[in-house]
Amino acid sequence: MEQEFEQLGNKKKFWQAGSRILLAVSGGADSFVLLRLMEKMRRKYDFFIAVAHINHQLRPTSAQEAADLKCYCDEHEISFYERKWEDVPHAGVEEAARIFRYAFFAELMHDYYFDTLMTAHHADDQLETMLMKMIRDGQLKNAMGIKPRQAFAGGKLIRPLLSFSKEEIYAYASLENLSYFEDESNYYLDVQRNRLRQQVVPLLKAENPQILAHFQQLSQQLIWAEEIIEEKASMWFNEYVLEKEFAVSFKVKDFLTLPKREQYFTLQYLAQKIKQTYDVTTSQDNLQKVLELLDAQKAQWQLDIGASWQVVKMYDELTIGKKPPVNAAKTFHFKVGDSGFLSENEWLAIIPVTEKVNLPEKVKLWSEISQPLALNFPNEVIIRKRADGDRIQLKESLRKKVSRILIDKKIPNAAREKTWVMTDVDNQVLAVLPIAFSYLSIAVETDKIHYRLLYKYQ
Repeated sequence: MEQEFEQLGNKKKFWQAGSRILLAVSGGADSFVLLRLMEKMRRKYDFFIAVAHINHQLRPTSAQEAADLKCYCDEHEISFYERKWEDVPHAGVEEAARIFRYAFFAELMHDYYFDTLMTAHHADDQLETMLMKMIRDGQLKNAMGIKPRQAFAGGKLIRPLLSFSKEEIYAYASLENLSYFEDESNYYLDVQRNRLRQQVVPLLKAENPQILAHFQQLSQQLIWAEEIIEEKASMWFNEYVLEKEFAVSFKVKDFLTLPKREQYFTLQYLAQKIKQTYDVTTSQDNLQKVLELLDAQKAQWQLDIGASWQVVKMYDELTIGKKPPVNAAKTFHFKVGDSGFLSENEWLAIIPVTEKVNLPEKVKLWSEISQPLALNFPNEVIIRKRADGDRIQLKESLRKKVSRILIDKKIPNAAREKTWVMTDVDNQVLAVLPIAFSYLSIAVETDKIHYRLLYKYQ
């Protein structure tokens, strides 16, 4: 094993002269074997190694194991870094422990200028991990298992034992007379990985002794396939996707030119980017739902993908982004001569035409609509958000639902919710701001104009 490890390390460039390599050592057979192998390699290839150990404090023997490991490192002139895990949660212990470990490793990488972290994952770990992930979610990205090499903490993370079986590792430990620790929790059958290790993997090995090699090949093929998919999806992303603050958007027509298989992986790539940037997870069910809704070719729709994020289609634009804040509905009472802000982006005035308008500095460059008002325009009006059943008298013989006007004008759903209507005190709709006015509120050509409505917006 030692010779094969050395050949593999030189071929894959696990080390070079002057490397600073941090070894994650738990004290089990696999990590002790990694430590012994790297001790021998450092003498030949002139690089520096150190040991990082987490004392999880989950077992009575944890403290003694940490002390024994420190003694070993002291005797072999290897730098030793230990951290105790103090805040152990009541649930999700395995994942919390993993996060704690890698945070500690990253801290050491930065503080002591290590360029490489090595862990002792082996071929049996790979098989177990791939089986677990296939059982849990069936995603191609997760099914690839443990990567042999990846970027980490400004350097790289390497798993140099992935091509070696557990049997080979234990045989080498015996050959070297290594003293290592056995974690009795590895035998508890209430843990899924342990059940697979003890009950499923032996059956697979009995069916085909080459099962570990086959899963290694499958893992590599999946990694390559994922790289090809990601490269193609990123090209589309860079060309067609507009990145905004807390959102990404693209034209639906551009997306629908892709074959269905590319639509799925492109959407998955978008979800991955959002996860990396905003820590928002999009489920596979939601990705499939988005594809189904796009196939249905509805002009507008909205799909929540979490407590605060959503996918919104508005005609030819699809946006994945943070939900806008929910504003409490407000009602304003305006009399002739009044002016004021309806929102941060809207300002309204109802003024006699003979009076000069004192525009706030903020609104002077905003877009505006100026509407002459009928001679009998009421002295007081109410400005409120639209309500179900609102209708407006566009002509003497034409009365139309406000909702239908918004649809006909292709006003996006999100904008419809923000639409203001102006009514008289009897709740008769006089205007849908800023897109429609009742004939009752509009000055006719023969009228002498006394008032006008000025609506400023951005």
